[in-house]
Amino acid sequence: MNTDLEHLIVLQSQDLELKHLRQELVDAPLRVAAAQSARNKADKALLTAKAALQKEEVLRRSQQSDVADKQGKIARLRKQMETATSAAQITALEHEISFAEQAISNLEDAELASMERSDGFEADRVASTLLLEKTSAALEKEQARAAELLRDNTIAINGIEGERKTLRELIAATEKGEAVLSSYDRISKAKGTGVSEAVDHKCSACQMLVRPQRWNDLTGKDFENTIFTCETCGRMLFWDPRRDSPGSFAAGERLAAAKSAEKA
Repeated sequence: MNTDLEHLIVLQSQDLELKHLRQELVDAPLRVAAAQSARNKADKALLTAKAALQKEEVLRRSQQSDVADKQGKIARLRKQMETATSAAQITALEHEISFAEQAISNLEDAELASMERSDGFEADRVASTLLLEKTSAALEKEQARAAELLRDNTIAINGIEGERKTLRELIAATEKGEAVLSSYDRISKAKGTGVSEAVDHKCSACQMLVRPQRWNDLTGKDFENTIFTCETCGRMLFWDPRRDSPGSFAAGERLAAAKSAEKA
């Protein structure tokens, strides 16, 4: 295989790893923000439930006070009936007592409704408390993970960047290295990757068939130092001779193998 192409396979594996590491650094604060938003929502729900409970408690105290006032009024009216001197006075007092008793009944019904609402708000409070605990734990976990990613990925990126720089310099120093690098960079920018493994008469990147003659040239011995490109997507093609040996190899395994061999 062409030496520059061998190096490009390793370079692409480095570029893909750098892309992955950098994307993780971009995604980490987004996950933290999402976890923070979920926690804020749970906190707001808890505050809402507590406020609703407090409002109902205040309402019931007011209702109980009104009931006590009405009961006191009824007691006073009954005493007045004891000293009433006419049927008209007694009738008027009885009406007032009836109105007060009806008001007490209404207040007791409203108090019962308030207690039922409080039961619902209490359930909301319990559920919101549990959700707040869960989202708080999730937020702490995401924050810790983000900090770990920032530390580990930064170290990894710096290491790979150093290896990548050295490798690009090695490629550029060859006879056609500058042109090869330029083509690789151009294709990678447009397609996401610049090198693709040819597997089973197909480009593994675009899945389009490689012409029989191109396949024979790619896999034969006569053009070992030639860099062929996919006539459909334009990526530089390489063929792994291990395909002819016993065993099963997934498309793209050459990238990982080449990277390991380069490091060794």
